[in-house]
Amino acid sequence: MHLKKVFTTFLFQCLFVFLNAQQGNSPWETVAPANSFVYTDLKTAIKDATVCYRLDLSNADFLALKKVLPKAAALTNVMAFRLGNNKLSSIPSVFLEMHSLLYFQSVGNPLTTLSDSLGMWSELHFLELANTKFDTLPEGIYGCTKLQSISIFGNVDTLHITKAISSLGKSLMELKIYNTKIDTLPDNLASLSKLHKVVLYKCGLHVIPKEVLKMNQINELWLDSNSISIIPREIFSMPALTYLSLSGNRITHVPSTICFLKNLNVLDLRGNPIDPYEIHVVQALLPNCRIIF
Repeated sequence: MHLKKVFTTFLFQCLFVFLNAQQGNSPWETVAPANSFVYTDLKTAIKDATVCYRLDLSNADFLALKKVLPKAAALTNVMAFRLGNNKLSSIPSVFLEMHSLLYFQSVGNPLTTLSDSLGMWSELHFLELANTKFDTLPEGIYGCTKLQSISIFGNVDTLHITKAISSLGKSLMELKIYNTKIDTLPDNLASLSKLHKVVLYKCGLHVIPKEVLKMNQINELWLDSNSISIIPREIFSMPALTYLSLSGNRITHVPSTICFLKNLNVLDLRGNPIDPYEIHVVQALLPNCRIIF
């Protein structure tokens, strides 16, 4: 069973690396000094606290570490931190003392909430969470005012995102949600002026949310593996799009208004029941766009 959990954690970490590799190296590799050692033992990390920049405590037993855990407050230089399969429903508060933290990942921990004090990670840029049990994206996240990227993978419950996400309007550049059914999206998403990439992969969507269509500043929109059957005419209201991925849906027709997406470089329509003739029509409407079908 332990080996199975280790392997599962490894698979999810590899998945995050693969997804990040589509746009460059994983933040886990880049936020800390080049070639910095990855500490996997908490006691050793505390001993070497001044030079501990990357810490991976995946599969660590925190009950066995109960006595040493308070000393983790010394790990103020950690820039990249991973947890995985630690049976945690919340993040131990002592780790919030990592004031230099830029990247945090949790895989396989059934987190039900995040501390309202998460803003103590005042430098946090990248947040990656898998296998959580949120019903609402915790508002503690919004205290991290330098957060650039949020990735959620495989949240067990249907996820609700509140209007409070607007507090990240000056920092958030990527919102990526995978394999998670979405309840509602806030109608103020368009206020996130720095947001340029939205991924809603396998989120149980039957339509392109109207909240997304209002986001006329985003460059990349990934809506793969949903149940979307219609591309609305209002798609023209997203003129900044350079990449639109709709693979694995139920689309049969592309509206002529797509011709207004003058900056579109790639349109991915693989896995949709579209007549090949329709693709030729779309190509004529978007002569400078690569259409994948």
